[in-house]
Amino acid sequence: MRTPFVESPLEGAGSLLRLAGQRPRDLARVKPWQTLRTVGANAFRDDRQRLFLDRYATYTGSDPRRAPAVLRVIPYVEHTFGGWDVDGGVRVVVDAVAQRAKQRGATIRTSATVTRITTDGHRVDGVELADGNRLPADIVVSDVDAATLYGELLPVAQQRRRLQRVAPSLSGFVLLLALHGRTPALRRHTVLFGPNYDAEMDAVFGRDAAPVHDPTVYVSARADSAPAGHESWFVLVNAPRHGTGAGAVDWDAPGLVTSYAEHLLDVLAARGHDVRERIVFMATRSPADLQRATASPGGAIYGSSSNSARAAFLRPRNRSPVPGLFLVGGSAHPGGGLPMVLMSAAITADMIGRA
Repeated sequence: MRTPFVESPLEGAGSLLRLAGQRPRDLARVKPWQTLRTVGANAFRDDRQRLFLDRYATYTGSDPRRAPAVLRVIPYVEHTFGGWDVDGGVRVVVDAVAQRAKQRGATIRTSATVTRITTDGHRVDGVELADGNRLPADIVVSDVDAATLYGELLPVAQQRRRLQRVAPSLSGFVLLLALHGRTPALRRHTVLFGPNYDAEMDAVFGRDAAPVHDPTVYVSARADSAPAGHESWFVLVNAPRHGTGAGAVDWDAPGLVTSYAEHLLDVLAARGHDVRERIVFMATRSPADLQRATASPGGAIYGSSSNSARAAFLRPRNRSPVPGLFLVGGSAHPGGGLPMVLMSAAITADMIGRA
């Protein structure tokens, strides 16, 4: 599945049908008619193993009760090839891409908000900026959320309707902690599961969405990026998207972010990691903050979820129906997460190079 599904453009369900014709046994192994929850229930007797597998649905911002069984390939990849890190953090990747772009003659402009993608009636011909300037362009590559792209920057009704057929991905609530002292025997990555994963998914994806009371907590702890005798923690929990109405939470409601942050510190303490007296600095990132920072509606981390067997084929393609416009990033094929985002850029670069 790696080459045809992840490393190649996806042009709808026909891509999967072509794969089925070539290697039907492989398609049967994927079990596209089953959910990740069903696979876990059939494969494991221990509820802890089933819960462990359920967790991988959140790698695509999805609910394991509805996400397709193909997501089980993620733990296989992790256990077969291991987890890889970048010395110096993700910023090193950003700097490397920027350096390579400059070497190839690119001019990088930051803090230049694009308000509209323009066309000549047939294909894209540039972008307009918030300061009123216009930059002409034969090709535009967008990494903003596809819903924002097709809803605001270059409205395309058909694509907008297509996105409305797929549930948005979950969002996240983050604590950024600077802690005094060191935590004995704490691993780099730690997942502290909550007592009721179904209740957590109901709170995140249900019509009566709410901040998860007893959530699964992910902790990434590092000492190499902190001053001597200190640690930096990235703490993440699943959260419903920001907004009003069914399925959303108004994360800008007075006092909500502060009270929920304190609640999460209590949850950490209850699960054996009481850091409340060690905090040197704390910052929060709510789904509302994510929406403002990234223009992702509701702060959806992955754009659309994978909460159906067809979700992957409804994900926006890298080549837009508007000539000259291409998509990269977490809301486009092949999906979210840093490896997939970089792969979307590679797919798009190849498309442009072959044009």
